[in-house]
Amino acid sequence: MNTLGKGVVWLDRWMCRALDVFTITVAGILLILLNYAVFARFVLNASVSWGEELPAHILAMLTFIGAAYLTRTNEHLGFDSFLRILNLGVQRIILCISQILMAGFGAALFWYGGKAALSFTGRTLISVDLPVILFRGAMPIGGGLIVLICTVRLIALIMGRINPGELLPEGDG
Repeated sequence: MNTLGKGVVWLDRWMCRALDVFTITVAGILLILLNYAVFARFVLNASVSWGEELPAHILAMLTFIGAAYLTRTNEHLGFDSFLRILNLGVQRIILCISQILMAGFGAALFWYGGKAALSFTGRTLISVDLPVILFRGAMPIGGGLIVLICTVRLIALIMGRINPGELLPEGDG
């Protein structure tokens, strides 16, 4: 394998691990915050000021980064049962079109999400002194990751480096 190929494989593995760690960490933080807010309200009889706002923003952040994570792990919405009955050439063509469409969605999310995120520059959450852009910045980051993942896969599909079966969810084999 050439140096570029090794670099792409290394970047892909690093990105997958980073997305794993980020998604699990943020989901864990969300779980802890929500459980504490419920505990404080119903057991301690003292509601926390951030009980709705902070978890809502964290969930939104998790959603956009989670979209990139699902794109990377091939668990996004798709019609893979139908795709499996087609021959490899047709599968490759359909998956190339799919990668182009998903990259287009990621590009739109990057562009418009970036514009939306920048509109919150200088603002902080009402209940906690955290910048809103910290959470809204997940939209362009998630979109950019989707574009990166889909572009690498599209090139690999065209070059024949990825078998179409590798882009189908693992659990359906």
